[in-house]
Amino acid sequence: MLKNKFSFSVFAGFTLAVAGGLFFNLGGLAAGSAATFLQSLSSYIPWIFLIYPLLLTVRGDINGVLTGKLGTALHLGTLKPTWRNNTNRLVHLIMLILILTIFDSVLISIITSILGFLLKLNLLPVDVLKIFAITLTTFTLTAVISLSITFVLTFFIYRKKGDPDVFAYPITSSINDILITLIFVAVCWLYRPWNHVVKLHYYLGIPTVIFVIAVFVFLIIKFRKEEYIRKGIVQTLPVLTITSLIAAGTGSVLASFPDILNSVPVLIVFYPAIISIVGSQSSILANTSTTKLHLGTMTPSFKSLKNKELSINFFGIITAALIVVTVMSLLGTAMFPKGMTIGLYGSILGLLLLTNFLSFLLVGLIALSATFITFRLGLDPDNLVNPLLSSSADLITTTILVLFFILLF
Repeated sequence: MLKNKFSFSVFAGFTLAVAGGLFFNLGGLAAGSAATFLQSLSSYIPWIFLIYPLLLTVRGDINGVLTGKLGTALHLGTLKPTWRNNTNRLVHLIMLILILTIFDSVLISIITSILGFLLKLNLLPVDVLKIFAITLTTFTLTAVISLSITFVLTFFIYRKKGDPDVFAYPITSSINDILITLIFVAVCWLYRPWNHVVKLHYYLGIPTVIFVIAVFVFLIIKFRKEEYIRKGIVQTLPVLTITSLIAAGTGSVLASFPDILNSVPVLIVFYPAIISIVGSQSSILANTSTTKLHLGTMTPSFKSLKNKELSINFFGIITAALIVVTVMSLLGTAMFPKGMTIGLYGSILGLLLLTNFLSFLLVGLIALSATFITFRLGLDPDNLVNPLLSSSADLITTTILVLFFILLF
């Protein structure tokens, strides 16, 4: 009896801790609110909803690498939770993230351009330059701000005896969604690619693209002999290439069903938050498992599924997410009550709950599989697993959301 009470108290404590972390994903509603401005720009920029999911996904991939490696380094003592008198790992981690960011921004610019032609989104050859200018500017500005916020928050969490594996990704993921959405909207308005008189996408965009690529080349040359950075690049870039292609699938799904956003506009408000929550759930599962593997308290085998602690984590994450999604549905509809009825709210709530539950079941299995396999191969799960999870979560969540929408509406 005492043992059951202890197990329940552990489950309740972990669930509340995860819910506390996941509640920060409700900041995705702010990103979704900002994203409503994208609808007004879609008539001028037909590829805007093709590139937007890619921006969210790829920024999430890189943030997953950063928070995963940062949390593990703090737990292992290879990095201290302070800016001053730290180890070289701090500088090397920052440089690695900047290299990955620039690489991915160039990659998704290429992918978006190709998909724009394939999906017949009225893309002109000159639009390729506009895509590069907007993407690289958005990513560079977001990376500079995001890096500082992520380090400060993670250091704070660790110093206050919190677990970065539980709190860091959900909090920074929500902040990143808001940041990249606001910056994306602002850059689109700044460059005004539809304006053929004042061509700021030429006069500001081209110098920005050249500068960012020059920084990338400089960083590669300067740090090519640093083992930590070289290993991170070798292990992570192929995965980021794959995840960017997966993210292209996410963008294609959303861009192929514009009627969904037109018929129920409030869904664009929920979209960043729901994919962020699923990504955070899978990241928490992967990060806590990775830390246990590094510490030797768990074996990289599916036999660990019988482990009570892992079971508590898995079902605690599901329970916490269902609570947070319910609260999210109430807040979202309160923010945009226009045309809302009890019947419509019930359908939206059912859509969000089903999407979250089924998406996490699938992505959670991917999380454990990828973590176990990479660790058994002697690779660092922090380099590989989180990027794979972020893109997989976004694609799976978007696809399931569209499928359930078709069924329920």
